[in-house]
Amino acid sequence: MEEARFTMRIHPIIMNKMKHIAKNNGRSLNKEIEQILKWVIEDYERKYGKVVLSPEEMPAKAHPVINPLPEEKMDPLFKPDLK
Repeated sequence: MEEARFTMRIHPIIMNKMKHIAKNNGRSLNKEIEQILKWVIEDYERKYGKVVLSPEEMPAKAHPVINPLPEEKMDPLFKPDLK
């Protein structure tokens, strides 16, 4: 699944503290923020019930299903020299 991009303005002190926390947790800053957002969603859903997304809000499949082509006879790449 392709990940959504989001630009955020954040106070430099908060940013530097988040970098410190992420490093201590062995994560990138991006993954640390994503983890915190997951915790917020889990807490919200525990209190108010699961958030149900409409089909339009669901991300498209990252990789479409690829069906194999029907088998075809292949000519030999190297034909024997019959001399």
